[in-house]
Amino acid sequence: MTTSHFPVRLPRHQLAILALHAGIRDQKPEELLQELVITGIDRLHTPEVIDAGLEHARQQLLTQARRIRHEPAHHQQGQPPTMSTPQASTDPTGTEPGGLVILSTDIGYDPDDFVNLLFAAHHIPPGHLVVITSDEVSGLRARLARRILDMMGRSEVRVIEGIDLGGPRRYLPDPDQHIPDYVLPSFEEEQDRHGAMIARLADVLDSHPGPVRWVGCGAMTELATLLKWAPHLADQLDITQMGGWLRHYRDPDLASHNFRIDPLSAGLALRAAHTPRLVMSEHTNHPAIRVTDTWPLIHALAADTAPPWAHLLGEHFQRWFTRKDGSWLHDPLTLSAALGQPFVEFTEERIRVAEDARLYPDPHGRPLRVSAAVDYDGFLGWFHEAFAW
Repeated sequence: MTTSHFPVRLPRHQLAILALHAGIRDQKPEELLQELVITGIDRLHTPEVIDAGLEHARQQLLTQARRIRHEPAHHQQGQPPTMSTPQASTDPTGTEPGGLVILSTDIGYDPDDFVNLLFAAHHIPPGHLVVITSDEVSGLRARLARRILDMMGRSEVRVIEGIDLGGPRRYLPDPDQHIPDYVLPSFEEEQDRHGAMIARLADVLDSHPGPVRWVGCGAMTELATLLKWAPHLADQLDITQMGGWLRHYRDPDLASHNFRIDPLSAGLALRAAHTPRLVMSEHTNHPAIRVTDTWPLIHALAADTAPPWAHLLGEHFQRWFTRKDGSWLHDPLTLSAALGQPFVEFTEERIRVAEDARLYPDPHGRPLRVSAAVDYDGFLGWFHEAFAW
């Protein structure tokens, strides 16, 4: 058998490091891959490999080893092999209530992201929520998400720091908080960070073999990166994404915000995913779900009887209102759809995804499920229930 039988291709330095951790020495470079797959892969699940950012490479080798050995995937490291039953990707409304939810969020700017994390922590049971940040700002979003979840008693929720795009620093800091300038990483640093993020996501998905709901409430960078390096995981994901517009938007010359800030990733993810559902901007930019400083909720958040997380949210709203006169509940509406609530009605349309990530109806386009109507009264009733204390 030669390495030409192996579809996995890894950089030579990664092969050398993995071989060292597997105890394989004195092999020619062209023989390392074969030796790793056949004899060394089981010795590679070590903290050193994970810390080195090589977990994704190990996963690639493990997949190839299973094909050669004809072994089914293990549910967890150390468990005996068991026969796996293929599971079709289902609509989130039909997914078991206990299924995993991955929430992608650009929390820390528009308050609706803060509200959305509160809703996720309120409605999704322990052990079934993972948070990944998008359009990161030097890790500030991940640290804020961690702080809020801890305040809500959800310290078990895993928070994964996403990718810093280096664009405008869209973040509302605390009064004494500094926003670091973006520092352009080297190519190697960038690859290591992306590899570590992918490894963490792959680990999460490997530990939940059934359908997983991905709720996209920010840029699609992290999802696109995952699908680029591990495209087989697309079969496992039920994706509900906030963003896109077809007929009405505040600026028809632009894609909606979540697509516009990383159009390449949006285009890749929309093409690679299996019929994702889009909660369109033309339905989330609706006056019925625009929170202003006159809403009773804003006053309730400042009440002495309100919990600490409510005070923090109230302060965030007040900082936002010094910049904008309202905050639309884009993301909580999207989360409600992903969790199977009946407020958003979807229809399938054929859509062409343009280079700048704008969407156009096109009979030759790809099938996407897009929002068609929203029960705003029903949604607001569900929304206010979460703020009873």
